[in-house]
Amino acid sequence: MKVYHYSNEEKEFLGKSNAKLDPIEKKPMVPRNATPIAPDDIKKGFGQCFKNNEWEYVEDNRGEVYSTITKLQEEYTFLGELPPNLTKKIPKELDLWDSNKKEWAGHEERKKAYDKLKYSRDREENYPTIGDQLDLIYWDKINKTNNWMATIKKVKDKFPKE
Repeated sequence: MKVYHYSNEEKEFLGKSNAKLDPIEKKPMVPRNATPIAPDDIKKGFGQCFKNNEWEYVEDNRGEVYSTITKLQEEYTFLGELPPNLTKKIPKELDLWDSNKKEWAGHEERKKAYDKLKYSRDREENYPTIGDQLDLIYWDKINKTNNWMATIKKVKDKFPKE
């Protein structure tokens, strides 16, 4: 006789084996956390748990999931529905979670806005530090030169506003 084993906590189907015979009564023995009731056929995306003396399908979302709050990837190890703050859907870099649609959204719009300000980020990286700019202004005043303006214009010309 076959017996079907399940885990102690979630009662998830683990596998099957042949029951051993009771040496005295010569009847098959069903071990703890096992049943002679066969589980149903495998169904993609589901596990089976033995509850109320029968097998029931339970959503299987184990594996890589993403936080809808931080977008960080994590490993999910439980059977059942995912909590509302987790999803199997992979976010793009600038996506935000749309809790009404239950999907990531807005990457393209935010990417356009981000790209539109590239000149500003490039300028910021190439401008002299505030301390250096103040020195230029100070010495421009004393020497009656225009080095600060020339330095800033060089950066603005190299990274024009689009």
